[in-house]
Amino acid sequence: MNDFAPVEGRRVKLTTLGCKLNQYDTEMILSQLRAEGYQETVRAQEAELIVINTCAVTETAERKGRAAIRAAFRSNPRAKIVATGCQAEKSPQALLTQGASMVIGNREKERFSSLIVGTESVVAGGIRDGVDWRDGTIVSGLRGRVRAFLKVQDGCSQYCTYCIVPKLRGSGRSLPVRAAVRRAAELVDQGFQEIVLTGVALGTYGFDFGQEDALCGLLLELSKVRGLERLRLSSVEPWAVSNRFLEIVGFSEVICPHLHLPFQSGSNEILRRMNRRYSVDDIRKSLDFAFSLREDWGIGADIIVGFPGETSSHFNETLSLVKDTRIAYLHVFPFSSRPGTPATKLGAPVSSDEIMERANVLRELSRTSRTEFHNRLVGTEVEVIPENRGSQNYVFGHARNYADVALPRGLAETGKIARFIVERADSEFVYCRKHPKNYEAA
Repeated sequence: MNDFAPVEGRRVKLTTLGCKLNQYDTEMILSQLRAEGYQETVRAQEAELIVINTCAVTETAERKGRAAIRAAFRSNPRAKIVATGCQAEKSPQALLTQGASMVIGNREKERFSSLIVGTESVVAGGIRDGVDWRDGTIVSGLRGRVRAFLKVQDGCSQYCTYCIVPKLRGSGRSLPVRAAVRRAAELVDQGFQEIVLTGVALGTYGFDFGQEDALCGLLLELSKVRGLERLRLSSVEPWAVSNRFLEIVGFSEVICPHLHLPFQSGSNEILRRMNRRYSVDDIRKSLDFAFSLREDWGIGADIIVGFPGETSSHFNETLSLVKDTRIAYLHVFPFSSRPGTPATKLGAPVSSDEIMERANVLRELSRTSRTEFHNRLVGTEVEVIPENRGSQNYVFGHARNYADVALPRGLAETGKIARFIVERADSEFVYCRKHPKNYEAA
């Protein structure tokens, strides 16, 4: 185990692997450390403290976590290397053998800055159900971003047969509406015009309150926060996409018409084996209703390929669903067996070659779907927040429906909402010119 050997400047290097919730948690950790006098650095060699926020949703994610710890140790063996995140819950001792000085579990991140001065090598006592949500650190937005993430839900009680997350983040629990509204208002006061709601299973928000439609109420209350221009959902499970939900989102002037749906498969048989709480017909009906409300939705989806027992016929059902429903883009995940989950016992394994072939087919379909989505926007008006990223000639941003937008440099101010006209499109971006009634939000 490494010694905690301070160097001049109290600098910290942070690495985040995995989901948007981990990005939020890293920012929460950074907020705590800044309060203790730390400054962030991108160079491991000059850091007194190196924090690696790990993921364990797939074996590939775990390999990346272990590799990140080894790389940090090679770069700076004097630093205190702290591993946290889901892999810290799953296999803390294994992370110590890779070079971590200390391992801190998911439920201990809220007191991260006080724990790192301790002498324990592992502070990950296991997930405890029934623990109240901690109303702790307010995150000051994501570094270099024009939007801020707001975590309103953590954990999961759904127990999909392929997923290890409930064992690593505990049962589902929700931030009370009043606390969520307060945090949103503070982020708006810091200057953020867009807030992205995030959680492990956002569609189960409020289930721990005994309210299965609580997400709708939360959206309505957050929409009233003064000065909030955009409210976006990071991902929401298909069972939460009721007609009432779609009407709230579809008719709102604040909530973005963008949904990311982890529907995972287009086969009812595979969905049943996955223990998902909806059918293909439910997905089709929801999307048909959504597009009856408005035409400019941006709808993405997560798909798992190669789930045990998935045949070519099952896969073709997934292809048909994507082709028939105006999905704008896909995130494709080859099936990864997770220890302690029942999925591998539910069907014959699919060969790795077949999994890769199916994944490539879906990724090519995603490129086609994204091009079609972008082409539908040519000639229309889009509202964009230019971001702190781009190329030599363009600044990038997102439209309300999450279309990727490329703006000629100098056309608008970073972080300020403005209107543009879409002139052309390809699979990556819609390219815009300035709207004659361009404006900056107050």
